[in-house]
Amino acid sequence: METNNKLRKIAFFPPFIVLAAFVLISILNQEAFLGLINTINNWIIKNAGWAASILALAIVVVSVCAMFSDFGKVRIGGKDAKPELSTFSWFTIMLCTTMAAGILFWGPGEPIAHFLYPPTEIYGIEPQSPEAMKFAMETMFLHWTIIPYAMYALPGVVFAFMYYNAKRPFSIASEVSPLLGDRVYKRKWMQVIDAITLFSIACGMAGSVAQAFMNISGGVAKITGAESNPRMWLIVGIILSVTVICSAVSGLQKGLKILSNINVVGFGAFLTFLLVVSNASFLFNLSTEAFGGFAGTFLEKILITGESVESQWPQWWTTFYWFSWMAWAPTSGAFMGRIAKGRTVREMLGMYVLVGAAISGFWMIIVSGTALWVNHAGIADLGAAYDAGVENVPYEMLASFPGGVIVIPVFVILIFLSTVTACDSNALVMAGISTKGISPDHPDAPNWLKIVWTVIAMGIGYIMIAAVGVDGVKIIANFGGMFAALIMIAATGSLIVLIRKHKLFDKTEIADNLIDHAYEATDE
Repeated sequence: METNNKLRKIAFFPPFIVLAAFVLISILNQEAFLGLINTINNWIIKNAGWAASILALAIVVVSVCAMFSDFGKVRIGGKDAKPELSTFSWFTIMLCTTMAAGILFWGPGEPIAHFLYPPTEIYGIEPQSPEAMKFAMETMFLHWTIIPYAMYALPGVVFAFMYYNAKRPFSIASEVSPLLGDRVYKRKWMQVIDAITLFSIACGMAGSVAQAFMNISGGVAKITGAESNPRMWLIVGIILSVTVICSAVSGLQKGLKILSNINVVGFGAFLTFLLVVSNASFLFNLSTEAFGGFAGTFLEKILITGESVESQWPQWWTTFYWFSWMAWAPTSGAFMGRIAKGRTVREMLGMYVLVGAAISGFWMIIVSGTALWVNHAGIADLGAAYDAGVENVPYEMLASFPGGVIVIPVFVILIFLSTVTACDSNALVMAGISTKGISPDHPDAPNWLKIVWTVIAMGIGYIMIAAVGVDGVKIIANFGGMFAALIMIAATGSLIVLIRKHKLFDKTEIADNLIDHAYEATDE
């Protein structure tokens, strides 16, 4: 189809130019670059954190309501639509394209951070105390279970229904049109929405690959004795970029499905290893106690801003996560909606929210719990490892176990494959929304666009950690998430509209009714 090769200029060029300028300024004048990004970031966390927290809560509530509404019974693509992926492949792709790369980086290191440096000024918790250990696990449940998966699922459901059932364009505008109306499909409006999304996801993807650069380099340093530094991050980034590009141009079925299936098997083997070598009773007792604290203080902690005690801890942790998930959510939602044809809305929400959150929570029980146990039992000083760089924590933890020398390279491979899978899916969608003519019958965008967006995201990710360190991951995620939050507000409103009035939009249902009436007339 000829239109598949035509660039949507308004969608593509504004975010491309802004992001390219971002790279250029960092190269020409790093001092001015750092001053600019810190000023913007400080404004975001000071003035927009409260809104991100309220939006996060609203997304969870609306997603749960949709699951149990009549809208939950609607089948994506119409009542006779069949799934294009097996349930297992659907599950593995969902898992590996959402938070797999993140949980490998933050899963071991983040609980150690909260144990060492809890927000004493907010909760009165003393560092390295039993209360700090429980708080660390509670916070992992808060940041890594139902909230992020609801953020991914909500725009995914709206996109899937509007794309397959309402026959709307392959555009992020389809995630907001039930609320904002058909005006969003006017050429310029639609491209503006997609331009905002492309900027957001490029920032989110940059933050994700930046943590992967550090995490993989930490493993290589542990194996070889070399130093994990910007030069090694650059080498890792180049190798990752080439791999993502090769996977993205090979297509969904060939590249993504194979990588996801391998990844999930690797995750299972890794968790089994930790269960065997760690203290299972400690892990499950601590996580049970922490889950009670998480559930009992859910509203308080999701809405915490730290303003009353002038603490920036919520902004640098909780708000960072909300913005990070939002930066990915519109584009990941489009991808997750695209692969959900043939499933009901309830099945989508069940898979993306309940199953995804449960698997992520189990990962935190085993991986985060093991990190806390290793440090608590004095097997390894993970506090010192964290202070030397968060990317060192998983490798110090694994090195303390029998067989760790074998498991460390496996862990590095898992990080590599998880990053490739996540970036692959987003490169496909970013290229798609940069191109005219994408449809269920013609879903593939030009390969050169996949290459461009991959290189841009990888380049920005490297620049941020080379210039700022691990805080660069958080800063770039805040940039993207703030803009994506505008789309997430409209997507949340759109899901509310669909819960109430989905039949008004469903062209497959209208077609089915016409067919039924035709049969009735024939019978008469």
